[in-house]
Amino acid sequence: MLRFHLAVLAAKCAQLALRLLGRKATHTPGVVALAICPRFLEIAPKPALTVCVTGTNGKTTVSNLIADALIADGKKVVENREGANIKPGCTVNLLNALTWGGKCCVDAAIFEVDERASRLILPPLQPDYLVVTGLFRDSLKRNAHPDYIFSIIDTYCPDKTQLILNADELCSSLLKPDSRRTYFGIGRLADDHDAPYQLVADHTLCPSCGTKLRYDYLHYHHIGHAACPNCDFHSFDADYLAQSVDTESRSLTVRHGRQEEVYPLISDIIFNVYNEMAVITLLRALGNSAQHTAELIGALRVPSSRLDSVHVGGVNVVMAMSKGQSCVSSCRTFDMVAHAPGKKSVVLMMDDYYDRKKSVEYIGWIYDVDYEVLAREGVVQVVAAGPRCLDHKVRLLLAGVAEECITCCTDDAAAASVIDTEKADTVYLLYDTSTYDVACQVRRELIALLEKEGK
Repeated sequence: MLRFHLAVLAAKCAQLALRLLGRKATHTPGVVALAICPRFLEIAPKPALTVCVTGTNGKTTVSNLIADALIADGKKVVENREGANIKPGCTVNLLNALTWGGKCCVDAAIFEVDERASRLILPPLQPDYLVVTGLFRDSLKRNAHPDYIFSIIDTYCPDKTQLILNADELCSSLLKPDSRRTYFGIGRLADDHDAPYQLVADHTLCPSCGTKLRYDYLHYHHIGHAACPNCDFHSFDADYLAQSVDTESRSLTVRHGRQEEVYPLISDIIFNVYNEMAVITLLRALGNSAQHTAELIGALRVPSSRLDSVHVGGVNVVMAMSKGQSCVSSCRTFDMVAHAPGKKSVVLMMDDYYDRKKSVEYIGWIYDVDYEVLAREGVVQVVAAGPRCLDHKVRLLLAGVAEECITCCTDDAAAASVIDTEKADTVYLLYDTSTYDVACQVRRELIALLEKEGK
């Protein structure tokens, strides 16, 4: 225990020093703590509720929403809100739950956990709940295949942990068959399909017999309700199923058993509906009534770092996460842009900032993304920004986007200067997890230009 207390003191001193220097201190203090006490995550006292959130996409949004809901419920909560989700970052999050004397001083700790790093985090933390948003194709050189990530979580998630899983996602829904699992899902929607229709669908074969699956309905990629025509395998039935997504009344009707529960709709974008369903399911699993859960959900908003907009004169400027090297995330964002009304300019700032500094990014992932939707009527300009802008231009041309609609800008921070604001009603700034600050800079410069032009 001496090592543990020394680790707490040293890490908190490092955290204080870094914050005085204007740093976020979300990683390095964890390195300090682990160097002194390698078993810090295991030894440190835990709060009454510990929740981990992982998955290829949506874990930041879901973990932030869970933390916000618990705070609105009057609980004292810590969460690695800045997204430091590997072992040192999660160590800092637990450090924030402790006093200088090493005693726990919060009611709940919410951990966003990198899915590949979960083997280092879940066993020592022993969380009460693990929320898995879904497992999709991601960075090839880091995550290989979704089945590989599945094997990590399935092996290292503690048996005692209750899982909150997406019934409509055929990979993650199979996790930990002997553990307690609660499922959420979305029922049939008006614009659903009955077969995969996008470039990528990772799970189309029956995991039991290998027969091609048939879909009762398909929301996107492989997400929907599937059944095998050759054996009795089918998608899991959701314990909490969104039966109706009413965008006019901004409400979500959820079936739980024989009861129907109505919740405020945070966002009408389908991947955010899934994120909301994950939060609702966890809150109900924690013992909250449907009415109280609805009150908590009504106070929530999607984090502005993932989706935000501002109206300047006659132009909407929208910032939206489009996670690089993750085709599903980018496809969903592209689809949102393509279906939005009016004339649109789109700025692509999706290259991984860290890869461009330390290694060579695998650019082949852009050929798994449905760039074809950007060739639809209404998209009047696409700005490919960053050092790999020509790679994106080639992909756009292959997708059928007219060359006169494409503008290249090698310096993504200078993208505001090449946006044609005369043509568009809305400008979409699509950025990666590591280019958010650059996107914010572009937005500031664009807003200044629009104000100067008297838009």
